[in-house]
Amino acid sequence: MTKKSGALPMVGGGENSVRLEGIQAPPLGRAAQASLEKFGIVGNEDCRKQFYQKGWWRDSTAIDDFEQISRTSPMKTAVVTNFIESARVEETSYSDLAMFVNRISAFLVENGVSVGDVVSVQLPNWWQFNAIALATLRIGAVLNPIIPAHRERDVGFMARLVSSKMCFIPSIYRGFDYPAMMLKVASDLPFLTHTVVVNGEIRHGFVSFEEDVLGYPWEERNKTCLVAIKPDPDQITEILFTSGTTGEPKGVGHTHNTMFARARSIYEVLGLSAEDVVFMPSTLGHSTGFIYGCITPAMLGMKAVYQDIWDPEKALDIIEREKVTWSFTSTTFVIDLIRAQRRSPRKLSSLRYLVSGGATIPPAVVKETKAVLSARLMAVWGMTENGAVTCTRPGEAEFAASSSDGLPSPWMEIRVTDPATGKVLGLDTVGELKVRGASQMLGYVNRPKFNLACTDADGWFSTGDLARIDSQGHLRVTGRIKDLIIRGGENVPVAEIESLLYGHPAISDIAIVAYFDERLGERACAVAVPNVGSELRLEDLTAYLESAGVAKVYWPERLMILDALPYNATGKVQKFRLKQMIADQQSLEEGN
Repeated sequence: MTKKSGALPMVGGGENSVRLEGIQAPPLGRAAQASLEKFGIVGNEDCRKQFYQKGWWRDSTAIDDFEQISRTSPMKTAVVTNFIESARVEETSYSDLAMFVNRISAFLVENGVSVGDVVSVQLPNWWQFNAIALATLRIGAVLNPIIPAHRERDVGFMARLVSSKMCFIPSIYRGFDYPAMMLKVASDLPFLTHTVVVNGEIRHGFVSFEEDVLGYPWEERNKTCLVAIKPDPDQITEILFTSGTTGEPKGVGHTHNTMFARARSIYEVLGLSAEDVVFMPSTLGHSTGFIYGCITPAMLGMKAVYQDIWDPEKALDIIEREKVTWSFTSTTFVIDLIRAQRRSPRKLSSLRYLVSGGATIPPAVVKETKAVLSARLMAVWGMTENGAVTCTRPGEAEFAASSSDGLPSPWMEIRVTDPATGKVLGLDTVGELKVRGASQMLGYVNRPKFNLACTDADGWFSTGDLARIDSQGHLRVTGRIKDLIIRGGENVPVAEIESLLYGHPAISDIAIVAYFDERLGERACAVAVPNVGSELRLEDLTAYLESAGVAKVYWPERLMILDALPYNATGKVQKFRLKQMIADQQSLEEGN
């Protein structure tokens, strides 16, 4: 058997230039089988064998890549962290990062974290996130990134669902007290053994990252154990949560191999290498931030540049100073950068690519990205469940990013079907988008009903999006079947927010719908029917959601009061009518 290790060679984009060298799939290991059983996921052995044979999966991991790079380029800068609130900048070399990863790995092992155990990490874009994530993967444990915006309700739900054994949090970040939140959450987490606090005062009996983790040479006590651990590329090793319309977050189960395929979807298309510098302002707790800001640099030996609080003016200063060559971020952030650069131009000649998805990109934004930021804007489509499935190519026309969502990677298939019958539709016909391939999750953890509902026996995953495919294979997403609001790239879980607000004592009926926003794309509007004799203000709703521990990004930002909601004959709210009412109201306001 020919063994293939490390990242595949870099290419300049285009399916014909992608070298696919396959191997025979190794037998499914004990760790992989145990992880599937633990998280209630049924694997597809036929697909696994096919992905290995075609070179889409491999028998090594990003940890192998990272350790090799740390040996060959120890003094190269691995991570630059920009702490916006304190105006500090910290550089971490590959040698130092490797030392931190080794020490954290040993700390985890010393304190009972073993193969298959879950480690939750709710940290901003700091080098510590990167080190803890790689250490978790290094020992065959399961990483559960949680975005900093989540509060006790969501954090508790996620940690309970995956039985988190250890959790890493900041002390005070953006004025919020995370240890105080975790003190409430931890009491309902029977498997949680340690909460580790990063960058701050230690309270409540929690563990200090600086003193208790990095301050002791744990690796000297666990050398033999660490050498013996070999992560299984086919085990569930990453659980990211995504909110849809089912009323609760869903944990997306990925392996080292699906991470590998998701990373390749961008670096092969753009022809990226160790010489490139990635700027990552998108939170590392999201799939985008984690895969393209943490895993991709670790695989290739790039320098990763982090910004922990979004500020377009500071972002431009960072891009100029660090000679950033590419970034993967939302269209909202791209627009912010364009406006900031127009106000105060910087030298951005190093910047080649800005990759963006989550919303249709207007032609003017594509044009101004090149004219103002000196970069080519690339459009992608993807989900937490499968990464960047499609991407426009560097060799395409200038406005490709505004006319399509790109071509699929060679290891991903796309098709559209009739939402009612499931029949596969022809080209240039709008239907429900379905995808399958090597970057696809293995399933939602501990949610067998969801898995049966969204993935068929042949591996086709129902995205819930409406789309069409043209004669050249380009994807164009045209709408959403799901009742979902995307606010600046963040999915608002509509059904969950509606369910919570139904508990407000002044509300008789409620619906959450999207309304257009020039900067964020969409914002959430609450359309409410108050109880007789009750008054209702927007701040009443937001205060209620805050008390329930709901992240601010999910709060409605507009309120419309009606005497009754419009229902159809089957008892469903006609949200298209509500959206039109809001649009009409916006037009009147703008006219005034």
